[in-house]
Amino acid sequence: MRDSTMAMDNSVVNAKETFQILMEISKLLNTGLDETTLALCVRLCESGANPEALAKVIMELQRVKKEETGHTNGHRSQ
Repeated sequence: MRDSTMAMDNSVVNAKETFQILMEISKLLNTGLDETTLALCVRLCESGANPEALAKVIMELQRVKKEETGHTNGHRSQ
């Protein structure tokens, strides 16, 4: 029983280390993803989502957000 607990502890530690590495890579690549969003992306990929399609969706959402932010910052609503 103790061995299985230690193995589970090791897998949790490994998962956390792996995620921190993914977060560092994400920052180096300037993805703009926060930890929560990156974690959701990882879970979606683990569940079978197509990583390329997911990346395209994220980039499109970021583009739309940037576009909307640019329009609202530059113009006052009347």
